[in-house]
Amino acid sequence: MNELDIMRLELRIDSINNAIAQMRNEATDATKSNVEMAIEMLALPELAKVESQLLEMKQNIADFDKFLNNPIFKKRG
Repeated sequence: MNELDIMRLELRIDSINNAIAQMRNEATDATKSNVEMAIEMLALPELAKVESQLLEMKQNIADFDKFLNNPIFKKRG
């Protein structure tokens, strides 16, 4: 769990959003409903999963930082 993992997840989110935008851009009138169905069934659940992982990772890092900043870990004198 570090900054590289956070960056990897953020890039994955960007990639999924870009893929969704590209699919919508390239959809024709004949394929639009199928594209939207594919996005809804495949891309959006994956996007939600990755966003959840990112949020959890950021929260874990914040919790660990809070733990390490506890006064009992500070050197005295």
